[in-house]
Amino acid sequence: MPPLPPPHLDSLESLQGRVALAMGVFDGVHRGHQRVLSTLLQEARAQEALPVALFFDPPPRRLLQPQAPPPLLTSLAEKTRLLRAAGMEKVVCVPFTRELAALTPREFWEGRLLANPALQVPLVCVGEDWRFGAGNQGDLETLRSLAGERRIRVVGVPPLLHQGERISSTRIRQAIARGDFPLAQALLGRPFTLEGEVVHGMGEASRTLDCPTANLADDHLQLPPAGVYAAWTSWEGTDPIPGIVYVGEAPTLRGEGNGHPIVELHLFQFQGDLYGKRISVRPVGFLRESRRFPSPRLLAEQIQRDIQRAREILGA
Repeated sequence: MPPLPPPHLDSLESLQGRVALAMGVFDGVHRGHQRVLSTLLQEARAQEALPVALFFDPPPRRLLQPQAPPPLLTSLAEKTRLLRAAGMEKVVCVPFTRELAALTPREFWEGRLLANPALQVPLVCVGEDWRFGAGNQGDLETLRSLAGERRIRVVGVPPLLHQGERISSTRIRQAIARGDFPLAQALLGRPFTLEGEVVHGMGEASRTLDCPTANLADDHLQLPPAGVYAAWTSWEGTDPIPGIVYVGEAPTLRGEGNGHPIVELHLFQFQGDLYGKRISVRPVGFLRESRRFPSPRLLAEQIQRDIQRAREILGA
């Protein structure tokens, strides 16, 4: 499904009435997360409560491990869309700060989560391994103890396994990082895509290589191995358009060791302005590794060969 502009995010303060909460980081909204969400939907109906997903942004590990923050599987916009598509009536994003990270489990539970007097929470649903509070002190049993004081039911959802191993965001990152798109798809429950906003790049592809491209904004997403891929791209309800996508440091034009890799794509037989649009790119076939060419002319010739191979793979 093509991505949409960022939908409205709700706040804890805006919630009223009976609400069933699913809490987690939900990076990727993968099949394990989907089990938590589907469990919440069933339980919410039984409780006549509104199903609501609550997550934190930035994800806690990105704030608490700044020296090596894990890349993301989904942007904020895509995560929100996926949670709504899973049936959540409201999606609450709690800003994750060092002050919030320092709260004890009880301080978080009573002082933040249940501080709204207009809110009634008969049910909370989390993964069995969910942790909360300073230093991850709180676990499922801690949550059940705190919730029991207010007669709130807590449902712990066991992890989902694939090929005998637990489905996790970390496992999906590892699959994408080595280019194992079939495994990533099996764990996500949908094809792996790179989603983001189109921004202005260097302009060198059009001027030097005669190959106009669109650049994705750096949303700290997990990237596949550097190289060129045949890919399908869509946005705002369009049918997928064939093309190629490049992931890497563009060493021929930018030099070696120039920093964070870029993501840029070339669409076949497309004319139009994509700047500012949120697009979804689905790489499907690896064409070649990224490398430095002796000259831009030789790179341009290789790109034409890449395009021909991608047309064959995509049937375009």
